[in-house]
Amino acid sequence: MTRILVVDDEEQFPRLVRALLDDTYVVDVAIGAEQALHRLDQTVYDAVITDLHMPPGVDGIELLKHARARDVDAPFLVLTGRATVETAVQAMREGAYDYLRKPVTRDELAAAVERAVAHGRMEREVGRLRREVSSAVGDRPVGESGAMRRVMALAERVASSEASVLILGESGTGKELLARTIHRLSTRSGGPFVAFDCSALAPSLVESELFGHERGAFTGAQRARRGLFREASAGTLFLDEIGDVAPEVQNKLLRVLQEREIKPVGGDSFVKIDVRVLAATNKDLAKLIAQGRFREDLYYRLAVVPVELPPLRDRTEDLPVLVANILGRRRSAGPRPTRIAADALARLATYRWPGNIRELENVIERAAILSDGQSIRARDLPPLGSDGGGAPAGDGAIELKPLKELIAEATGRIERAAIVEALRQEAGSPSRAAKRLGISRSSLYNKLTAHGIAV
Repeated sequence: MTRILVVDDEEQFPRLVRALLDDTYVVDVAIGAEQALHRLDQTVYDAVITDLHMPPGVDGIELLKHARARDVDAPFLVLTGRATVETAVQAMREGAYDYLRKPVTRDELAAAVERAVAHGRMEREVGRLRREVSSAVGDRPVGESGAMRRVMALAERVASSEASVLILGESGTGKELLARTIHRLSTRSGGPFVAFDCSALAPSLVESELFGHERGAFTGAQRARRGLFREASAGTLFLDEIGDVAPEVQNKLLRVLQEREIKPVGGDSFVKIDVRVLAATNKDLAKLIAQGRFREDLYYRLAVVPVELPPLRDRTEDLPVLVANILGRRRSAGPRPTRIAADALARLATYRWPGNIRELENVIERAAILSDGQSIRARDLPPLGSDGGGAPAGDGAIELKPLKELIAEATGRIERAAIVEALRQEAGSPSRAAKRLGISRSSLYNKLTAHGIAV
C-alpha cells in the first residue's frame, strides 16, 4: 500500500489530509519537523506533504534540506497559506516536487499526490536501472528475459572450464561482450583479453597478426612480432567473425587448438602457448561446412560449447533495461533524457531490429539528441524501417494490425517483463512483488494468470 507522510506543527491539517486521502493511501502524521525526520529515518514513504511555515524551529524548507541530506528520496509536496513567488521558487530549488496553496480542495490534493507518487516511483526505477547498468556496462550483456537468463546461466557454467566456446548470433547482438563476460568469470580473468576481427585483414596478414613473424619474414617485416596468441598468454583470445577465416589459416588454427603451439611466420620452431580461445560468428557454419568453405574438424574444436545469443526481436521484453543502459552511458554527454515514455517503448517493441542492439543504440542516441525533455517520446524516434513507421518491408515486416492492438501487445510484453523482474528481486514472493509494483496482490495474481507466469 502506498504510504504518505503529512507534516505540520498543528494536528488539524494532517487530520484533514488523512480524511481526504485515507481511502487511497496509508497516511502517517508528524507534528513538527523533528518528529517528521524521525519517521523518515524509520519508514520509507512514497510522498511527503509538509506545511512550509512551522514556527518555532525547523520550517518546511529546512525539513526538505535535512531530508535530502539523509538521502530521503520521497517527493515533497509543500503547502502554505501564505504563498509568494519567492517561497515557491525557494522550495522548488531545494528539491520540492510541487507547491500548493491552502486551502486546497480534495481533487487538487489527490491529483498532486498521485503525480508525486508516480514521479517518485519512476525516479526509483530509473535509479535501479542505472545501478544495474553501472554493474553491467563493459561487464556482461544486459537483459532479464528468459532467453538471456539461459544464455548467462550457460556462460557462467562454461566460464570455469578451459573449453573453447563458439558464440553464435546475428550482427549487433553483443557477442564480444558475452566473450568478455566469460573471460571475466573464468580463472584466467587476471590475464589479458585480446580481441581480433578475422574479417578485417587479408589471409596473409591474419596469419602474421595471430601467430607473429620473424624479422625479415616478408617485405616490410623490419622487426619481429609476437602475435596475438602470445599477447594473450595466460588469458583469452577472442576470434570474432571466425566464419570469414581463409582455408589456409583454418588449417593452422586447427593445429594450434590441437597441439597448443604456434609457429611464427618465417620461424623455424614451434612456440608453446597458454591461451583459451573463444570465437564468434554471425554466419551459418553448417552451411559453410557443406559448401566446403569451413573445416568441420575446426568447427568441433571451436564449438566444444556453442552459445547462441538471441536476436533483439525475440527478447523485446528486455527493451526497458537496454534503453536505460544506453541512456545511462550517455549521461556524461550533457543534459539528456533519463527515461523513455510508454508510447515510445511500444513503438520500439513492434520493430524487427535487423541491426539488433547496435541499431537500438543508434536509434536511442538519435532520439536523445532530438528530445527536448526528460523523456524520449514516440515522436522523438526516427523512422524505423523503410516504411518509416515501425518495421522494414518484406520478410522482416510485422503483421499489420490496428495500432491500439499493436500497442497493447507491446505493453503486455513490457508488463510481463516487469512482473518477472519484481518476482526475481523479491525471491518469488507475490506479496512483496505486488508491493514493489504498486498494485494489489489480487491484481498481481490476475496478471500472473494472464501472462502464464508460475510462482
